[in-house]
Amino acid sequence: MSEVVKLDPADVAGGRVEFASFPSKLASLDVEAYRGKHVQLEGCAPTWAHLLVAGKLFNVAAAVDFVVDDGKSGKAVEVFRKG
Repeated sequence: MSEVVKLDPADVAGGRVEFASFPSKLASLDVEAYRGKHVQLEGCAPTWAHLLVAGKLFNVAAAVDFVVDDGKSGKAVEVFRKG
């Protein structure tokens, strides 16, 4: 199994996730840091932000999960997994 790393869209945004600025901040995310890894998207950012991040990681990460209720011992929900 590949290494599991956590990513919060708020970290990509540098704080608060806002619709007007998030796509440009996401464009500067270095996805190579996530190549071949199992990425768990966590945090309380809007769902659309999680989906945009997952889309950017699709051709790079080995797997992507959304972590639901991550503040309460969350449950990982699989978005995609390669092979």
